Amino acid sequence: MDWDLIVACNNDDVLKTSLLSSPDHVLAKDLIVQKGFYSASSAYNDAIQKTSSEIIVFAHQDVYLPPGWCNALEDALCRLEQQDPKWAVAGVFGVDADGSGKGCVYSTGLQRVVGQPLEFPVAVRSLDEMVLIVRRSAGLRFDDQLPGFHLYGTDICLEASRRGYRSYAVPCFCIHNSVGIHILPSSYWICYLYMRRKWWADLPVVTPCLPITRWGGVALRYLIGTMLLLVLRRVKIGQRVKDPAQLSMNLIDPNKEKNSNVICSPVSPLR
Repeated sequence: MDWDLIVACNNDDVLKTSLLSSPDHVLAKDLIVQKGFYSASSAYNDAIQKTSSEIIVFAHQDVYLPPGWCNALEDALCRLEQQDPKWAVAGVFGVDADGSGKGCVYSTGLQRVVGQPLEFPVAVRSLDEMVLIVRRSAGLRFDDQLPGFHLYGTDICLEASRRGYRSYAVPCFCIHNSVGIHILPSSYWICYLYMRRKWWADLPVVTPCLPITRWGGVALRYLIGTMLLLVLRRVKIGQRVKDPAQLSMNLIDPNKEKNSNVICSPVSPLR
């Protein structure tokens, strides 16, 4: 399977110790590292022009792909081709129309496994941005007007749906070697408001973080609740690990062996 790997980078150390320490990254036909772009969409659209493979993988710089990840991806996409030859977008974690989490990853920021193991690709309404897989022949592009580095996964899934395609979560376990957050930053809310305007006729829209609604009730409750927890000092966050490979060895790969301790948390920000 030919595939290209694209990453937007603002921290060379994180890139080196996470994504570029993944054994399977060398199996990509081309690796494109994008620096200095004002948004993920602009970085990714520019990189698409530099690649040629049918399968394009967009990954965060702080994602670690365990050994065998490429084989898992190839198996998942072969099965997906049988299920839906016209699929457009896939990812490692997403939410369906009811907001239920689909897929399985480990988040160092949350200090736990998030989601539940999949046996086969599952249709979703939107996908988390940590890893996105796009089929080139679907002709999709990211929205250059979407600012910053949030919610572009949801946006491209909605664009795919508008063109008659479907999006899927696939069984490709990975580690999001992230630093936890106390509260969603202002840059997230700028993206949130843009998405709210753009997709007003389709609201509410589910995302792996918070649903986007017309009147923002869910977002307001999140802000009030989180600020209260901060005041009470009950918000605990995890830190990025120096050796995600060692962490990977210590984890049970839920795609190979069922893990009874897997926790499904579809509305927790995957940071």
